[in-house]
Amino acid sequence: MFREVIRENYLFQGIEEENLRRMLDCSKAKLKRYRRGEMVFSQEDEINKLFVVLEGRVLIMKHLHSGRKNILYEIRPGEIFGEHYFFGNNHLYRYGAQACAPLEVLEIPWQFFSSFCGEGCEHHQRLVKNLLEILSQKEWMAIKKLSIVTSVSLKERIATWLIDESNDRNQVCLTMNREELADYLGVARPSLSRALMKMQGEGLIKISKYKIDILDHEKIENLCN
Repeated sequence: MFREVIRENYLFQGIEEENLRRMLDCSKAKLKRYRRGEMVFSQEDEINKLFVVLEGRVLIMKHLHSGRKNILYEIRPGEIFGEHYFFGNNHLYRYGAQACAPLEVLEIPWQFFSSFCGEGCEHHQRLVKNLLEILSQKEWMAIKKLSIVTSVSLKERIATWLIDESNDRNQVCLTMNREELADYLGVARPSLSRALMKMQGEGLIKISKYKIDILDHEKIENLCN
């Protein structure tokens, strides 16, 4: 259980391994595996765990009444999900979590985060502080998604996403397939494919199987304004 991805997870930063082992044992945390396409939890399921991704990827999504799904964001190894409901009176998940690759997670019961021992252990307090900081980071992710879906045109949505996701080499590594990306951007897959090919034809980007190279960063950035 104590592989590198757990020790390096931000949720456990500042907690020595011996204390971490003791905490996970005390919390009754469990390892669990899911097949690709399997739901970790669905909308309206009862809230009872926080999840740490050890291997694989998870898509956090909202199923709409129209039958379509809206992908809110992607969770990768070393990240957590299910944390949004730590505070408040919600008792049911308002979104679903689906494995988009063979998945292994560490499941930690929610009760552990709200029930301190009588000694008020410093490492337990640090755990909750780390969780609050992660919640702040997730709020920024939500703001990024909002800036994408409120864009007027599809081209503007794509440009905003490219700028947000690009690295220092002006490349976007593709972890979502075309259908997942279309759901994330809130468009139909054929429309997304046409728009990407048009942008490539205009010399703005170069598309390959696993990445998109931004060829004209200034023009892509101008599309976001």
